[in-house]
Amino acid sequence: MAGPLKIGLLVDSPEASRWVYEFAQWANQQTDIGVSHLFLHGRADSKIGPLGKFFRSTARNGIFHALSQVGFRLLEKFESLLLKQHPLHRDHLRSFDLSKIVKNHVQVTPLISKSGLSYRLNEADLQKVKSSGCDLLLRCGSGIFRGDILNATRFGVLSFHHADNRINRGGPPAFWEVYLRQPTTGFTIQRLTEELDGGDVFLRGHMGTKYFYLLNQAELYKKANAHLELILKKIATTGALPEALEKFPYSQPLYRRPGLAQIFIYVLRLKLRLLCKASSRFLGRRYRWGVAFARANWRDLVMWRANRIPNPPGHFLADPFVVKKNGKDFCFLEDFDFATGKGGISVYELGEKTGTRLGLALDEPFHLSFPYLFEFNQELYLCPESSQNKDIRAYRCVEFPLKWQLAKILRKDISAADTMIFQKGNRWWMLTNVDLAGTNDFCTELFLYSAESPLSENWEPHPMNPLVVDAARARNGGILREGERIFRVAQGQGFDMYGRQSAIYEILEINNQIYREQKVSEITPDFYKGLIGTHHLHSQSGISVFDFVSRSGTR
Repeated sequence: MAGPLKIGLLVDSPEASRWVYEFAQWANQQTDIGVSHLFLHGRADSKIGPLGKFFRSTARNGIFHALSQVGFRLLEKFESLLLKQHPLHRDHLRSFDLSKIVKNHVQVTPLISKSGLSYRLNEADLQKVKSSGCDLLLRCGSGIFRGDILNATRFGVLSFHHADNRINRGGPPAFWEVYLRQPTTGFTIQRLTEELDGGDVFLRGHMGTKYFYLLNQAELYKKANAHLELILKKIATTGALPEALEKFPYSQPLYRRPGLAQIFIYVLRLKLRLLCKASSRFLGRRYRWGVAFARANWRDLVMWRANRIPNPPGHFLADPFVVKKNGKDFCFLEDFDFATGKGGISVYELGEKTGTRLGLALDEPFHLSFPYLFEFNQELYLCPESSQNKDIRAYRCVEFPLKWQLAKILRKDISAADTMIFQKGNRWWMLTNVDLAGTNDFCTELFLYSAESPLSENWEPHPMNPLVVDAARARNGGILREGERIFRVAQGQGFDMYGRQSAIYEILEINNQIYREQKVSEITPDFYKGLIGTHHLHSQSGISVFDFVSRSGTR
């Protein structure tokens, strides 16, 4: 493109949400992107006060509908107090002045439909948009835009739908997923067309659903912003819109604000969740992971027959990887100490039915987990999860199994977890889960990088990044190999729960242009009594290891 990508924001007023303000800040810090104009169009109900809105709602829809609107506002007030306990999202409901960072303001007066939903611009206002020189518009306020405004700029009007528009159209954003206890909450980034919620979709993503509505919404908005930034970077680089995803019929209802009965049910459930969380903290009840192993390859594994490795007192074990050395089997795993609140990497020697702890292989001032093992130049390396230290690192084995030395920092200044490195063809590949939005969420995005050597400091990002934007399958949970065939174990998250289940995906194609995988199996936490989750599996040399979690710990 000639010059930076110029963006215009369609907003109700210069006072905008935190998420619009943060986006404008980000854009104006880029060299190839900038927000040049605010197009101020107001709201259909901007001249009506709260009392007026109540009476109008009563006249149009009846007293119960109006009362449900009031009840929902009260719910938001209550949840805004809960949100203050989350430092990252305390400003979620605040307004910020866009005029401090965007100087060009253009007033337009849309023709608003009788319903107050559809907005159209007259010819004079359309000319204002066209003469601004903006390459695209971003819808950041109220109203459903129709008509020629959709094609008034080179790339049209981009918009969020803060849900997966294949299963949830309407609103409020991020509410119904919590109400229905869905494991993930979706978002859609699209180019608007005349079809309501049915535009040209460039990205659908799914994050794990949080336990109350406003927290879920705040996380969703921050996550969606991060992916919008990626899409705009690609547009600025290529000078073209991304390819739109396929469309499918929508068979669900149009979701609206909940009624009084639904608000009542939601509040009861929320109070119960808060009570359960508080009582668990008071009683010191915690999720406790455990590890088991079986002398079978992963295809022949019968998990209920596996042998459990007892957790040491005050610890839990998770993320096991197995390796054979000198005819013996060794399991490297996360050893989490409740007293220090961090994990290290321990080693167990596996016998026929028991595991014997040999000691700590790695212990750093920061948390370590997911001790991924790989061989290079006939030496053994360990790449643990070290997101707390904002890097991806590899240790070389100096004296097996307990003596390791830091060999290389592979990636610096990156918040990533559960990295797996392997060779395929003439390249080394790195699959890792990056916290793109800075919310300490490593479950939503899967990224791929490649290099000529696993100890390279120059890992090239794959053009399809992020490969996966879905908390149901993005996070790595182990690797399985059968000759040239490679299988990725993927975690699946539950409603307000980490590590609900896992699945196995075969990597069908991996090269500098394409990554393709296909699900071949699911693993659910039904193999032992009282389990609520499982999220890891590894198998090598005829022995398989996996983990599981219960509320009361392993027995």
